[in-house]
Formats: sequence, C-alpha cells, structure tokens
Amino acid sequence: MKGILGWIKSHLIMVVSTVVIVVSIPLGWMFSSKWNADIRAKQEQRVSQAYNKVKNAKVTYVIPSLLPGEQAVSETRAPNRYVTEFYAEQRKEREAQAAEVVTTVIAFNKNGHTLLAPELLPVPSNRQQETRLKYEFLDRMAGDPVTGATTIYRDLLRSIGAGEAPDPVKLATTIQDLQTREMERMIAESGAGSISPEEQEQLRKLLADRRLAEAQRRARDVSVFMTMAAFDPQAFGPTSAQIPPVDQRARPATVAPSLAEAFSWNFDYWVVSDLLRAIDKANTDAGGTRANVENALVKRVERIGVEALPLTTEEAAQEFDSFGQAIETETFEASSEGTDPSVSVTGRKSNAEYDVIKARMTLVVDAERLPRLFKAFSETNLITVLDMDVREVDLWADLRQGYYYGKAPVVRVDLELETVWHRDWTVPMMPQSVKSALGVVESETSDGGEG
Repeated sequence: MKGILGWIKSHLIMVVSTVVIVVSIPLGWMFSSKWNADIRAKQEQRVSQAYNKVKNAKVTYVIPSLLPGEQAVSETRAPNRYVTEFYAEQRKEREAQAAEVVTTVIAFNKNGHTLLAPELLPVPSNRQQETRLKYEFLDRMAGDPVTGATTIYRDLLRSIGAGEAPDPVKLATTIQDLQTREMERMIAESGAGSISPEEQEQLRKLLADRRLAEAQRRARDVSVFMTMAAFDPQAFGPTSAQIPPVDQRARPATVAPSLAEAFSWNFDYWVVSDLLRAIDKANTDAGGTRANVENALVKRVERIGVEALPLTTEEAAQEFDSFGQAIETETFEASSEGTDPSVSVTGRKSNAEYDVIKARMTLVVDAERLPRLFKAFSETNLITVLDMDVREVDLWADLRQGYYYGKAPVVRVDLELETVWHRDWTVPMMPQSVKSALGVVESETSDGGEG
C-alpha cells in the first residue's frame, strides 16, 4: 500500500488527470444531454411561434366606397397572392372610377361658364388700361343710364323668354276708355239718362273679359313673367349680392372698381344664370319647344336673391369699403370637414374644395308639376332645394295686375336653394385678393395682384 501511495504521490499530476478524464466522460454526457434538451426546447419553441404566426396571419383587404351611405367592401383572411392581386386590381379600377366621376362633376359644374372680361380677370392684360377695362366691365354688368348701355342681366332675361305683364297703367286706361265708350253707347241706344242694372252687369262682364283677353294675349307672348325688379338686394341681409351692381354714376368718381369686385360680379352672374337656365329648362319640353306662360311650369319669377362670396380678408374688405359696399359677414375659414348637419339638410358648407352659395326665389308655378322643377335644378348644375314654403295664389288680385297664369292650378312657392362651385375650375379665374379672402392655398402663387 505504501508503495502505491508513494507512486501516486510521485505521479500526482498524471493520476489527477486520469481521474478527471474518467469522471468527465459520464458528467459530460450528463450535462451535454441537459444542454441539448434546453437548446432543442428553445428551438422548438421558436419554430412553433414562427409557424403559429404564419398559420394565424390575417390581412384585411378593403375596396373603398365612393358614394355617401355606400358600404366599403372589406374582408379579413390569410394572405394570398391571387386575392391580393384581385383586390389591388379592384382598388385601381375603383380609383379610376372616382377620378372619372370627379372629372365629370367638375365639367358639369363649369358647364360653359367663362370669364366675362378675360382681358381684365384674373390679371389685367394691360396694366395701363386697367382702369378703363374695369369701368367698361362695370357698364356691361350694371348698365349706364347716361350712355344708354343696358345691363347684361336684361339680356339674360330675354334669353329665357322672360317678359313683363301688361302695363297696369296702360291696361287701366284701356279698360276705362272701353267703359266710357260702352256706357255712352248704351245710354244713347236706350235714350235714358243712365244704364239699367242689366246693362251694368253686361258692362261689368265686358270689362272683365277685356281685361282677361289683354292678360291672356301677353301670357301667350312670353315664357315667364319676370322683370329686373325681381332681383332682391336684401334677400340675405348684409351678405346679399347686389344684382346688378351699382352703376358707375352712383359710385364715387374717384374710386375705381377693384379686381375683387369685378370677380364677384362675374361670380354672381354665374349663379343667377344657372338659376334662370333651370327655370327655362323646366319650361321647355323634350323636343326643345319653350312653352308660353299659359302652359309653362314656372309662370312667374317674383323674387330672386343670392348670397355674395365671403370676401372678408382685410385686403378685400378694404376694396369694398372704399365705396360703401362692404360685405359684412363672418370671416371665412376653409374647412376640411365634409359636412355639418347644423348648416342645412345637406350639411354642405364652403371648404377648401368648393364654395357653397345659397339663393332664394319666389315663384308662381303649376302645382301639379312642381317635382319637375326640382329635377330641372339638378339637371342644370349642382343645385339643391333646401327648403320650400307653399302659399295660395289670389288669382283675381294677380289678374288685376295683368298676370294670367292659364287654367292649371297654381301655387306661390318660396324656395331656398344651395349651389356648389368647385374650386378646381374657379380658382384659376380668381384674382389673388379673392384667393386670399377665400383662404385658397396654392403651391405656386400666380400673379393676381390688385390694381
């Protein structure tokens, strides 16, 4: 034993190494097995998680709606190349349809509207002639009693076949002359100093028939009763558009019109011309034949008034204030919101995309064909009827004033309408001061300064 211990002591390093080798083999196997199990478990967990992610992956495919109230098409499912391609194609087609609709709506909204003074708006073609061009445009819009120039609105009335009723003074004179002649004849024939009750009744009927005949004759000559007196400069109080504008004789001689004013005149004309074209459309049949008052849907335009553009920035307001025609309205703020139910039944209000201008009209119409009038408004432009009040017509009172409406039952309607004007086509026609007043933001500001 001592010999063995001695040998171990003398060969201690070798003995320890041998023991370590012998012991490490089973220990190494034991520990490596545990490590392998841990590594395998972790890898299996990672693989399982990755597999579950793929297995449970969901993609929501959406085809957006285009119209208010229309539901978007939506589907949630596992990713699929063919499904992805299908939805991508459908979205592309949908977007193309939307672009086409927008283009069509803008073209319909513009509908041939142009600048009435392209040499003046949006930028004068000749700065040296700017003042002259402004006054010439004012004379065209307002007329000039001194030179005899007539307002463009008279031409507009003639274009829809509008005319006035028989002159009440002339009609009264005609009736009075007829009454005098007939009374003299009756007295001469009877030899009495006065006419009998029977003759009085005959005379009354004769005069009524003559009055009716004169009114009927005029009703066959025009399509709708309307005169310049129908334009109401106070339809919306201080925010009403002045139609036609004040002529230059009523303006301070030292104050020339501004470009902002000139554009507002042009814009007002667009609004009014659309409203009256809708009236004409309602009075014209499918074959293009315009009816006379006896057979027309709209018999009479008693009143028409529109809101003015809200040109309320300091620059634009000063231009209007310079001759006492400032538009007193709330400061315009371009809104990104689509609608506001508190504003009207449509909820539309002016924003960065379009301007909303309201109008009010009082009409005498064929009661049975009123829906056709609403259709005529919508077929003419982006015009919506917001409100309507219906009143009875005193036919005899109107007839005494020379208005004959035919045999169809008629009513008097007060309409509030909404017109929409897309800025895609109106902004390029605006002077810079108008753009600023309306909050128009452009990437590149054009030269539209005021003179």
